[in-house]
Amino acid sequence: METLDYEETTEDLKKRIYGLNSMIDIGKNLSSDLKLGGLLTAIILACGGQFQSSDAIILLYKEKEESPGFYNAKDENEIKIEFPEPFIEFVNKARETFEKDKLKNISGLKGAFNIFKKMEVELVVPLSCKGKVNGILCLKKKEEGFGSNYSEDEKQLMGIMAGFASVAIENARLFKRATHDIKTGLFNHGYFQNRLIEEIDRTERFQTDLSVMIIDLDHFKSINDTYGHMVGDQVLIKVAETIKSHIRGFDIPARFGGEEFTIILPETNSKDAINVAERLRTNIEKCKFSAPRDSSGEPVKFKVTASIGVASYVDSCDMTDDILLDRSDQALYYAKKHGRNQSVIFENISKSA
Repeated sequence: METLDYEETTEDLKKRIYGLNSMIDIGKNLSSDLKLGGLLTAIILACGGQFQSSDAIILLYKEKEESPGFYNAKDENEIKIEFPEPFIEFVNKARETFEKDKLKNISGLKGAFNIFKKMEVELVVPLSCKGKVNGILCLKKKEEGFGSNYSEDEKQLMGIMAGFASVAIENARLFKRATHDIKTGLFNHGYFQNRLIEEIDRTERFQTDLSVMIIDLDHFKSINDTYGHMVGDQVLIKVAETIKSHIRGFDIPARFGGEEFTIILPETNSKDAINVAERLRTNIEKCKFSAPRDSSGEPVKFKVTASIGVASYVDSCDMTDDILLDRSDQALYYAKKHGRNQSVIFENISKSA
């Protein structure tokens, strides 16, 4: 009998050690990913692989001025999950894994229980870092054949994984703030400059093509002066969305400053680059905007056009990031000077000069 107890204890310890080692591996993997999208996917996959969860949902806490609260990380529409106020306070105090059923009989939390029930969530794992909750990990029921409930050991391991995940999410958010423009969500000027140097180096090493473009919104100052900066901001955001939706995933779009945008186009020659520029220009022109009502009571509708300067890497000269940007800027200046709302490539104006 004592031998049996010893064997059970040994087996139990082996499982715990294996679980802890797995958590360390997961933690290392999560800490190496600074892109929030890939990180969130990795967390969800870890839930399935380690805990046999049939599915998982991550709700991130966003401190939006107009509507702070929890949002589904995978929901591009960013619809807020309307938890009752006591739930947010409860999660901040709990800081540990709990079953959704625990909420059922707590005053003020029945609404949160109903939300989780509708989402088919069984287990809730707070994601906290530096003393505050920045999200919650919601696990659905286990896969068939792996039991109906999560064990206490599994809940403890989830708490460990949540610690790694929380730090990784916070690091990814800090990285995004450091490399992205807050208003448009595109990369910022500093990140663009660093990536351009890297892409030129890669182009030289592998003998590939490279192009850069600068996009400038025509008469943008008059939009701000006429309709106000809030409308101007909406124009910038919409144009940024248009740019992102009409380029490749590995292209590098950035807000260069004010109403100027830049894009690095790896492995793209001048002919293809001007085609991309024209596609962007025509789609920007198709965007519809409206300003607050005028004296007649009707919203003022308007459109925006863009001038685009394009330059491509040339291996016959000592090409630097400054030269490439200067050439695209010269092409942009030519486009603005000769009527606006057009795309111009540097090699064409250099031939005509």
